[in-house]
Amino acid sequence: MNPMLNATGIAVSLQRADGAEVNTVVLQPNQIGQLSVLLVDPVDGVGLVVPGMWLGDGLGGTNYRWVEPVGARGTRRRSETDDDDVLSGGSTLTDQASLHALLRHTQSELAHLGLHDALTGLSNRRLLMVRVQRALAKRTRGVPVTLLAIDLDHFNVVNDSLGHDVGDAWLLHAAKRIVAATRAQDTVARLGGDEFFVLCEEADAAGAGVVAERIVDAFRESAVVDGHELRITASVGIVAANKSHGPGDLLREAGAAMRQAKGQGGNQVSQFEISHSRKASRLLDMEQALERGLVREEFVLFYQPIYSIADGSLHGVEALVRWERPNHGLVPPDTFIPLAEETGLIIPLGAWVLDEALRQLRVWKSAGIVPGDFSVSVNLSPVQLADPGLVDTIKRMLVAHDLVHSDLTLEMTETALIADRSMMTEIVTSLAEAGAALSIDDFGTGYSSLSYLRYLPAKQLKVDRSFVSGLTTNARDAALVAAVVGLAHEFGMTCVAEGVETLEQLDRLRRLGCDFAQGYLLGRPSPAADLTQAWQAEHEKRVT
Repeated sequence: MNPMLNATGIAVSLQRADGAEVNTVVLQPNQIGQLSVLLVDPVDGVGLVVPGMWLGDGLGGTNYRWVEPVGARGTRRRSETDDDDVLSGGSTLTDQASLHALLRHTQSELAHLGLHDALTGLSNRRLLMVRVQRALAKRTRGVPVTLLAIDLDHFNVVNDSLGHDVGDAWLLHAAKRIVAATRAQDTVARLGGDEFFVLCEEADAAGAGVVAERIVDAFRESAVVDGHELRITASVGIVAANKSHGPGDLLREAGAAMRQAKGQGGNQVSQFEISHSRKASRLLDMEQALERGLVREEFVLFYQPIYSIADGSLHGVEALVRWERPNHGLVPPDTFIPLAEETGLIIPLGAWVLDEALRQLRVWKSAGIVPGDFSVSVNLSPVQLADPGLVDTIKRMLVAHDLVHSDLTLEMTETALIADRSMMTEIVTSLAEAGAALSIDDFGTGYSSLSYLRYLPAKQLKVDRSFVSGLTTNARDAALVAAVVGLAHEFGMTCVAEGVETLEQLDRLRRLGCDFAQGYLLGRPSPAADLTQAWQAEHEKRVT
C-alpha cells in the first residue's frame, strides 16, 4: 500500500528479504519546498527515519532490500483496485550505484532538514548558533555583528482561538515579511513558536536598527490569512556584539531587549542595555513567584464603587486584583498582569478572580446591604477572551453562587478586540447570548473605535481616565468625553466615567448626561471587608 504524496515527493520502499513486510520512507516537501520525513508501516522498529537522522547504507542490510524507489518527479494516479493513491512515472533502481545516488540525495535532504525549521524553511537554532559563532570570530577582527530578536505581539491569541493551522499559516506569512525586510546577507532563523532571530553581519547597532524598524513597519498592516483578517504587530530587540560575547550571551541579551520592547507596549524596537538583563532576571523570578502565588493563594481582590451620577446611588463595584507577594508588599496589577498574560497564567488567575468576585457579590446580596440591581464588573484579558471554555466557566460560576447574568459585567478593552474581528465578534456574541453584560473599557484609546460599536453587542462604554482628567481644563478632552457619552446613548448603551477625582469633573459629567462614575472622589479601591463595614453601617442607619 502506497501513501499519498505530493508530486515532488520521494518514496523509497523497504522490503524484508522474505517479502513479508514493506516499509515506505516518504520525503514530502513542506509549504516552502523543504523535505520532511515520514515512515509508514515500520517493521520491528528497524529502518526508522526521522527528521535530523541520517538515511545510510545500513538500511539495506541482510534483512532488508530496496524495492520500488520512486524519483522526485513521480506523479499520483488513482488505483483501480483500491482507494489509495499510487505513484507512477518514477525511476526504478536496478543497481547498487543508483541506490547509493538516491541515498546521497536523501542524506543531503536530511542534512538540510537538520539545520532548518520544518515549517518555514528558515535556519533553526543549530544553524543560527553556528553562524553566530562564525560571525563572532570575525568580530575579533573588527567586523561588527548585531543580533535581532523578534516576537509577535499576542500571537498566542491566534493559536488559542483560531487553532494551530491558522497559527502556522500566519507564521509562514510572518517569516516572509521578516525575510523581505532584511538584507540579502542576513541570516533569518526561527527557534520555535513565534520567536525569530536575524543575524546582521557587518552591521553595527545603527545599521541593524534600520533593519529592525523595517521589520516592525512590515507588521503594522493587517493581512488576510486563511480567511481571517489579522493584525499582529512585532516587537524587536537589538544587541550589538562585543569582544566578551558568546553565542548564548548574544541570544539571551537580544531576547531581553525584545521583552523590554514588549513590556513597553510592543510594536516597537528596543536596544539592549545592561538594565534589560537585570530586568529579565527579575521577570523570571516574578514568573516563578506568580506560579507559587496561585498555589499559595496570595492574590486578593479590591473593589472600587461605581455610583449613579444622577442621584448618587450605589450601582456596583469593579473588582481589581492585587498580589500580596511575600517580602514585596501589595503588588499592583500593571506589574504582573502582562507577565501573567504572556505565560498563560492569566487563565487560572482570571478564573479565580471571577469566582472570588461572584462569591463576594453573593455575600453582599445575602446580607441585604447592597441594592437589588447591584452588580460586579470584572476585567477580561485578550488571552481569556480567546479561551474556548470561558462561556461555560462563567455560566457554571453564576449557578454555583446563585446569581443571574445581570449581576456580572465583563469589561474588555478595545485593544483586546483587534486581533481578528470575526473571531472576537463570535466570542463576544457568545458571551452576550449567554446573558453577560459587556462593557468596552478605556474607550477611545484603541483602534477603530466607531467601527467596533457597529457590531459588538456591548451594553456599556467606559470613558478612559486620561480624557476625564482633562475634562475641565482641556477643550479637546471635554469634546471627546461629550462625544463618547453621546455615542453611547445613540447606540443604546450606558456610559461610565473612570478616574473622577474632583467635584468639577463630576458636575461636568452630570451636565453631559453621563450615567455612572468611579474614581478617588467617590471611593478608592478597598478590600471587601472595609466596604462591608461601611455599607453595613449605612444600612443600619436606614433601617433605624
